[in-house]
Amino acid sequence: MLDRRTFLTAAAATAALAATRPLPASAAQAAASLPIALANNSGGSAQVYAYISGADTSGWPGFVTADGRFHRLPSPSSVLTPAPDYAIPLGGSGSAPTRLTLTDYVIGGRVWFSTGRKIQFFVNPPGGNGGVPGLVQPGFTSNDPNWTTSWTFAEFTYNPANLYANISYVDMVALPVSMATTGAAGAQSVPALPSGALAAIASGLRAQHSADGAPWDRLVATDSAGTVLRVLAPSHAPADFGTYWRPYLDRVWDYYRTHTLTVDGQGSIGRYSGRVSGDTLVFTGLNTNGVPFTKPSAVDIFGCASGPLYNSGADARGAVAARLAAALNRSNLLVAGGDNQPSGVTPAQYYTDPVTNHYARLVHQHATIGYAFPYDDVGPTGSAPVDGHLQDGAPTSWTITLGPGSGGGTNPPGGGGGTSAYATFQAEDFAAQSGTQTETCTDTGGGRDVGWLAAGDWLKYSSVDFGSSSPTQFQARLASGVGAGVSGAVRVRVDSATGPVVAEINIGSTGGWQTWRTVPANVTRAVTGVHDVYLTFAESTTEFVNVNWFTFAR
Repeated sequence: MLDRRTFLTAAAATAALAATRPLPASAAQAAASLPIALANNSGGSAQVYAYISGADTSGWPGFVTADGRFHRLPSPSSVLTPAPDYAIPLGGSGSAPTRLTLTDYVIGGRVWFSTGRKIQFFVNPPGGNGGVPGLVQPGFTSNDPNWTTSWTFAEFTYNPANLYANISYVDMVALPVSMATTGAAGAQSVPALPSGALAAIASGLRAQHSADGAPWDRLVATDSAGTVLRVLAPSHAPADFGTYWRPYLDRVWDYYRTHTLTVDGQGSIGRYSGRVSGDTLVFTGLNTNGVPFTKPSAVDIFGCASGPLYNSGADARGAVAARLAAALNRSNLLVAGGDNQPSGVTPAQYYTDPVTNHYARLVHQHATIGYAFPYDDVGPTGSAPVDGHLQDGAPTSWTITLGPGSGGGTNPPGGGGGTSAYATFQAEDFAAQSGTQTETCTDTGGGRDVGWLAAGDWLKYSSVDFGSSSPTQFQARLASGVGAGVSGAVRVRVDSATGPVVAEINIGSTGGWQTWRTVPANVTRAVTGVHDVYLTFAESTTEFVNVNWFTFAR
């Protein structure tokens, strides 16, 4: 279940990741023929370039060109050499996708997008790499030649067993990418990072630096004009976080000198209980393979791969290390239930300590899916996944879009002109509003909600794509602490704050302003295509409801 998802070396990481998710025995085997659509829905005017990189089944790196063929990289004799230009120029935003059919398996691949300029790739000579050259991809330091280029990527592996594709924020948050597939597993899709999320995450990290002095602001990479290009994960921080974690670790180690910490390895691993002895967290009966659980460094915690958090593999120590790494990044070892990892705590208790992984906190506040650190899948058995992956044993199409996508399928949610109506809209990600405020939310997943909502207030969400057939239901996550007999109406309108009403929820008290319920309502007026969506509030002159998120369903 748990594997490192750092995605720093494409061939090894994604191939291993796909191999850990076995398909049902009935799944068909993928043929070496996969129709791919590369779409530009960026909303900008800059030229967009796409690249498909990876390795063939022998492990030789290369690129797929616009004709769908895989081309092995040439092997330089002695020095680092620029790679040939394998860019695939895309049409303007909203234009028809560039289509090709992939005729070769590609292992540990990436689909890249860049805007305004091409990505510079390089090739290392074979050296001691078994005679195989090495592809040098864009990096995370300011001396990289691609530093001021706006680029992003998604990971994939396409082999005889399946297509496995993934969007992750373990390395960084950058230009939004969405994906969709059709095939034996049906129509699947992964939404893009919501509009404005990159800027919001960058702003949040700068604010966090102002609050605690840690170098969170150094994670924000900008161009010469100050435009945010990407936000790096702290494992790639250009600045040393030094003793940032020390106050929290001291409190944790002191607490567990006299209290017992139980970690459930899940599956067949079993449960291990331990206490701090001296400076070491010792679990009874656990073989630590010579690597004791001492206090980790900032590098150990953010990277989940070194020091005491080194994962020794698919054994008990590795399972315990993974769960400790997740608990430390989320700072949930001292909350109620934190002595029982991972099932003793809920997502609402993650990132509540002032010393925490604020990058991960902000990613989960503003993104609907995506890992923010390795082992971000740690949680109670059966908990909802947070990763953004697609997997199909017999895929018939794969669409990768720079920007919001169309969802995929023969009758896809959305038609490619905006954010799919079937994604989850965080209420605070409005494009415009009147009369509202945001506040810290204690619902599952944390983040912020929109509150103080009364008659005449409204929230606008731009370019919501309903596709070619109407949804049948609207769902909203609501909370209300109004008194007895007080209620109000949440109305969903299209095109303007006074436009046609397509759904309505009448709501009174839910038991408190942070007591959340998912409330459904029928869609009473068919809506298709792309529209601005407005949440309007009526029938109560005093505040009557808070909104965390909403979505549509068929």
